[in-house]
Amino acid sequence: MSGSTYTISQAQAKLPSLIKEDSFAISVHGEIKGFYLSKHRLEAMIESLELLESPAFTAALKAHQSGKSKTYTVEQLDEKFSA
Repeated sequence: MSGSTYTISQAQAKLPSLIKEDSFAISVHGEIKGFYLSKHRLEAMIESLELLESPAFTAALKAHQSGKSKTYTVEQLDEKFSA
């Protein structure tokens, strides 16, 4: 996330270039009032939430984080599944 914050006046003046950013916040009188998230960023967040709702994914993630999962190189997978 870019972490940029703009006043509402700055955002209005720079909107055509700001929408090229991944995300930014808009403040009014020093208080953040809203956020912009690009389509790509929002889709990635939704995908992450969907994955975290999957019991199989969360179990695999926990196994990986605890060091209990096995990793393979691409070459090993090719060899294993091309037979």
